[in-house]
Order: sequence, then structure tokens, then C-alpha cells
Amino acid sequence: MTNRPTLVIKRRTFIVMVLVGLYDFVLLGRLGDIQGVESAHLKALADGIHFRGVPLAPFRGNIVDRHGRLLAGSHHAYSVYAIPIQTRKHRTEEVILLSTLLAIPEKTVQKRLSRRQGFVWIKRRLSPGELATLRSQLSALPGIYLLTETARYYPQGALAGPVLGFTGIDNQGLSGIELTYDKYLTGKPGSLQEEFDVTGQTVKFAQTRVIPSVQGDTVELSLDENIQWMAERACEQAMIHTQGKSVSIVVMHPRTGGILAIAQRPSIDPNHFRDYNPKQYRVLSVSDAIPPGSIFKPVTLAAALQEGTATVNSHYFCPGFKNVLGRRVNCWRPQGHGGETLADVVKNSCNVGFMDLGLGLGVQKFYEYLDRFGLRSRTHIDLPGEALGIFPAMKRVTALDLAIMAFGQTLTVTPIGLLTAIAALANDGVLLTPHVAKRIINQRGDIVKSFDEEVVRRVVSVDVARTVQQMMVGVVSEGTGKLAQVPGYRIAGKTGTAQKVVNGRTEKGIYIASFIGFGPVPHPEVAVIVNVDEPVGAFYGGQVAAPIFGHLVRNIFRYLKIPATEPIKPPKPGEPAMVPSLVNLDPETAQQDAAAFGFPVQFVGQGDVVVDQSIEYGGYRPAGTVLQLKLGRSPRIYLEWVTVPRFTGLTISQATQLAWELGVNVSHQGKGQGHVHRQSIKPGTQVRAGTTIQVWTG
Repeated sequence: MTNRPTLVIKRRTFIVMVLVGLYDFVLLGRLGDIQGVESAHLKALADGIHFRGVPLAPFRGNIVDRHGRLLAGSHHAYSVYAIPIQTRKHRTEEVILLSTLLAIPEKTVQKRLSRRQGFVWIKRRLSPGELATLRSQLSALPGIYLLTETARYYPQGALAGPVLGFTGIDNQGLSGIELTYDKYLTGKPGSLQEEFDVTGQTVKFAQTRVIPSVQGDTVELSLDENIQWMAERACEQAMIHTQGKSVSIVVMHPRTGGILAIAQRPSIDPNHFRDYNPKQYRVLSVSDAIPPGSIFKPVTLAAALQEGTATVNSHYFCPGFKNVLGRRVNCWRPQGHGGETLADVVKNSCNVGFMDLGLGLGVQKFYEYLDRFGLRSRTHIDLPGEALGIFPAMKRVTALDLAIMAFGQTLTVTPIGLLTAIAALANDGVLLTPHVAKRIINQRGDIVKSFDEEVVRRVVSVDVARTVQQMMVGVVSEGTGKLAQVPGYRIAGKTGTAQKVVNGRTEKGIYIASFIGFGPVPHPEVAVIVNVDEPVGAFYGGQVAAPIFGHLVRNIFRYLKIPATEPIKPPKPGEPAMVPSLVNLDPETAQQDAAAFGFPVQFVGQGDVVVDQSIEYGGYRPAGTVLQLKLGRSPRIYLEWVTVPRFTGLTISQATQLAWELGVNVSHQGKGQGHVHRQSIKPGTQVRAGTTIQVWTG
């Protein structure tokens, strides 16, 4: 009996000791967890409470051309920020001073400084004047600090502006390549961290930590800066000469799918993108689906040859029209082409012949080849905003629809989509994915991603592709595309003149003049598409777009040092020959080109460039006719800014000549041919070359 209380006490003591031991074990475990497993996380939380971070923006990755030439880079910019709690004692004075120095409304500054935040921006990207003034006053602005940021710049100005795109205030990509490859270009942000106390004031002898930012990857484009400049100049010249609504040019390397140039007018300078209408941010060749007209015909031709519904020995007859389902569909040549071989159908761009080719294929096969060539889907080019072409629903297509679609009407395609399809023919029947970026390289020089030669599928056989190539060569050497000739080279091409569709209806008298081609054949190095929207005056693709193509491709071949592929064979004296365009060429080149077309030349004046020719290009004259070429000191440089001269006091002829020499245009208002007494733009004003200035006489 006497031992029972002792046993109870012992048991109770043991239970208490076990519970205390368990508690100690849990406590030690939690302590170990805090000191070991969670230490980094908890330290970060603590630092977040008493460390204030100022963001350090990374340098955005460079964008360079295929030879490493800089197209988009970053530089230092200065911004001003505030720590609101540190401005409490002098906030009224600081609001007035900051508003005056930075041209910001006082209410805006007051609102920003009153925020309950550890960090607020006052103004981003200060101008040099603002920076200098603010630096001189920083001692009178407690809680206000300067921070070095990065800003984007484009050293070549408007070169490939819509393609490169631009960035926002936080260096985020907003359009073009900047948007497509934003995750590679952005880099990794850092921060500048400083200790502060519970009142928000900086701690004396505070610890400062710097987390460095990491620059973004470099995006190397397939674009060639020099070829891009050539295409830009060609667009500008075309806009001035044709007075079109817009002009677009795309140059592709057909064996890799790499884009060598994309140019357009109107365009933008990404350094000043806010000065432009947002509609101009689009890459027209990618975002706009247009009726292709006859430049679509090689697709129909290739499909018919591949399916065997036509052969090189097939014959056709064109009376100038064809009746389909009781409706008369005219050829572009009202009197017709008569009897033709398949090569003649292509060379003459005969609509009747291509209607026969389309009807021979049938609706199902025609649509099958649209899909094979990728025309009913996006090309997946690495630019934002790619449009889809529009085609009638296959189950609703009649024979009449098919006949018209076969020569490129009642359907729409994007220029990049059609160029990709035609480039497949240049690439012996293999379709590739077009791309603007060639590869992505990190800061260590390692290739992160490569884009060259992404094969989609084979669309036609090698034999069919080469047959189409040869027939397209005939278009340039003997057919509607003669003005696209490049002396010494075999060029394959196709002209196109499409009626525009406005509000769902085909409009008469409004056209898109086009040319698509590649060369030199049989091993093409470039494929090019040229589109001129609503040219004034001449509107046929062979008149308007073909010479643009010819001049551009000639310059590209010279730049790439591609040797001539065949001897130049001028026509015999007296034979009808087409007059080439020789303006803006140097005398030696002009003489060579004229000789290739069968014309001797006579130079007038002095200078190192042809500024005018006696017979307008595109017309036919007997070979041997002498062309008189006027020389001048320099070509018209369309990509520069021009100072408007004083036209008042000059005659109309004098004003016109002066404007031409400077690279601007004049529009005469008023009656008579007297002296100019007023002009629409003041003398001394800087305008873009090609600007039209109105002048008044009378």
C-alpha cells in the first residue's frame, strides 16, 4: 500500500518527460528547418522588408543583319525616380521644382509623391537638357534620384522599320522582330538594393547590394543590310514614278527560305514610331492579302503539269474569250492569241489558256495544290500579323469560279505566301518556311536556335519545277516581262495586273501591278516579288513592276558578284526592240544595258549618272535607234531629307527642273506659265525626298 503513490508519481513523471522530450524534438526539428531548409527563403523575406530595390534594366539583345551589321541596339538613358516617404518634409517645394524642371503638371507630380510606395517613377528617358538641369538641382530635392536605364535605338533609321518593329517605355517588344523574339531579346533584369529603417529612411552605414542585369540574346537576321537598302531605294523610286498608294518588295533566298530584304512605302522610322499612323506599323507583304492576278498562274501551270492534265506538247486556241456556264470571260487581249503551245500560253499570259488548265484540273485537284503550295494556310513567317488568303468554299465553287481563279482572280493571297510558293518552284519543287531571323546567339557566342532551310514538303517533282522555270524564262526573254531582263542572266518571271476588290466587289480602273520572278536560272540565288498598289497612268505589271524588278535584281547580282550565265545577244538592226530604263545608271552600265537591248547611245551633258533619256522606257523602237542620254552630277537620292528651295520668282520650267535636281516634286496651280508667286511649303523647311510642293503662278 505504501508503494502505490510512488509508482503513480513515477509514471506521471515518465509521461511528462516523454512529452517534454517530444516537444524538444519538435522544437529542435523546427529550429533546424528554419536554420537549414527555409533559411534562404526566410532571409529573402526579411531582406524584402528592410531592403528597398531599385530596378536595373538589362541591355536588350542586339538585332544584326546576316553579316553582323547592327540594325537595333541599346544605349544608356537616364530616368528620375522618388522614394515618397523621404519627400514628406519638403514635398510642396519639390512638386513645384520638379514640375518646372521636367515640364510635368504639378498635380501629376503631387499624386506620384503622395503614393504609399517605396519607389515611384517621376519621368522616364530624360532629354539631355532635362538631365543637365536636374543634376544641378538634385541637392535641393531630397528623396529624388537619377537612375541609368537602357533605351532602344536603330542606327539605320527607317531601314526595314516595320520589320524590325519597336519597343515600349519598359523596353518590351511591341511590333515586328522586337515582338516576335521578345523573350530572347529582353534579358534578365537586376536591381540596386539599399537598407532602410521602419520609417522608410536610409540606414546609416547601410548595406548596399547590386544584383547585376543580364543582357539579352542577339538575333541575327537573314536580312542583308545592303540588299535592304537597294529594295528601300527601289520602293521610293517606284512611289515617285508611279504615284501609287503603296509599294512593297520582298527578296528571298529560295534555297533556304531566308528573307534578304522586305521594303515598303509608306514605312516608318522606329526611332520615332509615335510620329506615324499605327496603320503604317504593318508589314504590308505579310499583313495584307491581295488579288494576285497573273503572278498566280505558275501555280496553276505547275499543278496541271504534275497531274498530267497538260504537257509541254499541249496546244490551245485563244479567240479572245471563253464561255463558261453561259458567261463570257475575256482574255486580257481582246483580239485573242490564236493557236498556242503551252509555252506560248505562259509567255503571252493568256487567260483563256489558263482557264483551260484550271478546268482540266478540276475543283478538287485545284484546291489540293493550293494546299500543297501552302496558299490556304499561313506561312508561319516570324513576323506578327500574318493574314490568311481568301478562297471560295470548295463545295460552292462552280466551273466559272474555277476558270477565273486559275488566272488569279476571285481569290486573295499575301505577297509573302505567293513568293514562298513560287520560291518552291525555284527550289526544284521543295517548299520551305520563310524566315526573317537566321539564328539566335547568346552572350557566350553559343547558337540558341537556327532557322535556315526548314522544309515543309515537296509540292511538285524536280522535272515539273524545272519545266515551269524554263517557261517563266520565256516570259522575260520573249513575253510580257521583257522589262525585267537582266543582261547576261536568264531570269524567270511572271507579270501580273489584278483588279482590286473594294468592299467585296471588283472595281474597274483600280489595279495592283505586280511582278514575281527569280534568277539566275537554273540555280536561282534570289526570288523577288514587287507590288505597286493603284499606280497612276500605266498600270500593267509588265510596264510598272517589271522594270523595278529588273533594276533591283541587276544591282543584287552585282553586289553578290554572281557571274553572268550567258552571252548578251542583242536583236538584229531594224527588229522591234523594247527600250530599257537607263535613268540613274552610270554611263558605262547604261551603255551596256542599252546595247543588250539593241540600242546605241549618245551622251549629252556632263556628269557621272544618267538623269534622263530621249525615249521613255517600255516603248518599242527598231533596234539600232540612237537613244540620247542626258548626264548629270548625281542620281536622285530618295532616302534623304531635302531642304525646300525658294521657287518664287522662277518660271514653271525652272522650278520643275530645280525640284527634280533636289529630289522633290512640284505641282502647278493657277493659270498661265508665268513666274511662281507662292509655294505651299516655306523655303528652308526640311522634307522627305519625293514630297510634292504646290506652286502658284498668275
